[in-house]
Amino acid sequence: MRTSKAFSTISYNTADFLERKLNELIRQGEIDFWAWIEHIPEEEETKKHKHLFMIPSRMYDTGKLIGYLQEIDHEKPLDKPLTCLAARPSKFSDWYLYGIHDKAYLASKGQSRKHQYQPDEFIVSDLDYMTDLRHRIDYSRIRTHKLMLEAAQKGLSFDSLVVTGLVPVNLVIQYSKAYECISKELSKRKTIRKVDEETGEKTKWLFLIS
Repeated sequence: MRTSKAFSTISYNTADFLERKLNELIRQGEIDFWAWIEHIPEEEETKKHKHLFMIPSRMYDTGKLIGYLQEIDHEKPLDKPLTCLAARPSKFSDWYLYGIHDKAYLASKGQSRKHQYQPDEFIVSDLDYMTDLRHRIDYSRIRTHKLMLEAAQKGLSFDSLVVTGLVPVNLVIQYSKAYECISKELSKRKTIRKVDEETGEKTKWLFLIS
């Protein structure tokens, strides 16, 4: 993929190797900024990995990255080299909020994760650049979704949300449909939870609302 826009990938490289190789790309004028955060495995995952975000300074062929980041695994030298996955286009706000496993963000995507992370766990090429990117994140959509979940849990009507000003007037129809879906799903989950309590079995939820 040739692109001049931000992209992200998953890296299995060691921290020292990855930082050195990424800084080389900055010195070569290939990229302006990089950042990563390391995640420990979730239930469906098998090993630690780094969520890597990069902003190119010019047109960049991300297909070269897998070869560029090949690193001998000194713990298992006979295995295939450590490297990254194929890169894909990325928006910083989505990448960052997923990076810390922000609960409200994950819930808005119908997801949840066991582990959460802190902003100071990011490793970045330029702290000022990172701070500016963070300040540009629009939390309004995530905040609204969270408040709608809380309102539905309390059994509040959609009209009451409109009165409070939470719902933009020009988006009433879209939000109304979303709120109806949330309310129906909560009702269904309460029914399933009641059955679980009676049978003693547990249902694995797609996401948790808390």
